[in-house]
Amino acid sequence: MYKYIKRFIPFLIFLIIFGILAAVVEIYASLKIKDIIDVVTNNQAGDFASLSKQTLIYALLLLPLVIMLTYLRGLFMRKSVLVMKKRYLKGVFSKNINEFNSDNNANYLSTMTNDFDQIEKNYLMPLLDIIDGITTFIAAVVLFSIASPIILLICAGLLVINLFISVLSSKPLNKHNKERSKLFGDYTSYIKEVLSAFHIIKSNNLEDKVRGDFFDKSYKVQQKGYVIDKISSFIFAIQNANFSFTFITLFLIVGYMAIEGAITFGLVVLILNSIEKLIWPVINVSENLPKMFMVKGIIQKMEDSLKNKDDHLETVSFDDFQKIEFKDLSFSYEDNQVLDNINLEFKKGKKYLIIGPSGGGKSTILRLLRKYFYPEVGDILVDNVPLRDIIKEQYFNNIANIDQNIFLFEDTIRNNLTLYRDYSDEEIYDAISKAGLNDFLNSLPGGLDTIIYDNGKNVSGGEKSRLAIARGLINNSKIIFLDEAFASLDSKKAKEIEKSILNLKDVTIINVSHVVFKEHQDLYDKVLVVKDRSVLAKN
Repeated sequence: MYKYIKRFIPFLIFLIIFGILAAVVEIYASLKIKDIIDVVTNNQAGDFASLSKQTLIYALLLLPLVIMLTYLRGLFMRKSVLVMKKRYLKGVFSKNINEFNSDNNANYLSTMTNDFDQIEKNYLMPLLDIIDGITTFIAAVVLFSIASPIILLICAGLLVINLFISVLSSKPLNKHNKERSKLFGDYTSYIKEVLSAFHIIKSNNLEDKVRGDFFDKSYKVQQKGYVIDKISSFIFAIQNANFSFTFITLFLIVGYMAIEGAITFGLVVLILNSIEKLIWPVINVSENLPKMFMVKGIIQKMEDSLKNKDDHLETVSFDDFQKIEFKDLSFSYEDNQVLDNINLEFKKGKKYLIIGPSGGGKSTILRLLRKYFYPEVGDILVDNVPLRDIIKEQYFNNIANIDQNIFLFEDTIRNNLTLYRDYSDEEIYDAISKAGLNDFLNSLPGGLDTIIYDNGKNVSGGEKSRLAIARGLINNSKIIFLDEAFASLDSKKAKEIEKSILNLKDVTIINVSHVVFKEHQDLYDKVLVVKDRSVLAKN
């Protein structure tokens, strides 16, 4: 957790300094109030006005310090949570694509919602409360050292007992809270799945099964929360009983000392009013330490979710190439071998069509070329450099991916085409024309500034495909990978777009498709057939 908030350590030190200043001012104000009570009790009216004036000054000094403390606490909470979320999101986007795809992304969603909520409530807020408690306790120690050292000895025993209870109780709370976080992740995943399959559930009368499963998963989450609350309540009950006993004991001791004349009436009032400053910080630490300890499991789960199993160091820059080769390459999805001892060569500026039966390995070749996966046997070489050594960010900047499954942001058509990069209108409209989008754009009153909603619900499947194709054409990529890009288009429009793409100069085209137009096959430099874990050249 420290690495998430270490940049805020100077901020926390500043917060502590303000807390100490406020505590010092409050000590002096309390001592002056004691003196005023003693003056009044002893009928020493001459000192009353002077003491009252000093007390008012301390009270006025305390007000801006307390306001500043409140402001700094709020600022710390806002900034630290934002920094942690940004750091986590950066970690998510540092995951290897294949590893991210193999995870259930509902777990990331659960972390960004439930787990961060737990961290805020059970780590950051308790941390600030403990800092506040420490400064208050230090002030109380100074105050009682002046007023009555015996009170310090009694409270020291109290502190040891309650800290022992806090440390002892943290282990079961940490275990149960980690389990609850996992259950909540499964629950979030299930909700996402149910909502995605809404039409299937409705059309197949699966509501009863869904309701039963939903109740079961909800019950497990709530039951685990109930167990955590039960353990916490039991611990806090023991601590509070101990504090109540200590407070009553202190009250009786102070009363006895006053009867014996060992302390003045003003000191009695000071002690009774200030006992809370000794007891509250101990209660505070005792209650908040278990909360902070139980977040440990959540933080560990977050860290584990960001780890890449393959952490190969990429060191080679990329801005252009002459050829990409598959050398004696084999690849399997667990026990399912898809490619066996493949040797291929893709040359710069050439056009390649890859065909074959469904499940034969066509898309796997693209995934390997896109650095989504790496071969177990053999290698992929870019100008004799292993593809896995090439820095993926630079490689991705020079390739364009046009897929059948297209994602569109809830934003303008312009931003969906440019992906928030700067392009001239001439470049944008050239891509639009090549993708066959002119008629579609002319039919929209807002043109390029028309908003696309909810991943393209207000556009047809064919229009989504053309938008994806225009997106791929606009950045003048060195390589364009197409994966069933024409599947949602009518044959006339698909032929027009395919011909436009094949006419691009100095751009390498690798098109995986089951939609094959015979009149265009001669426009490809090579047609490759993927079948039975092998790749054969058709021409």
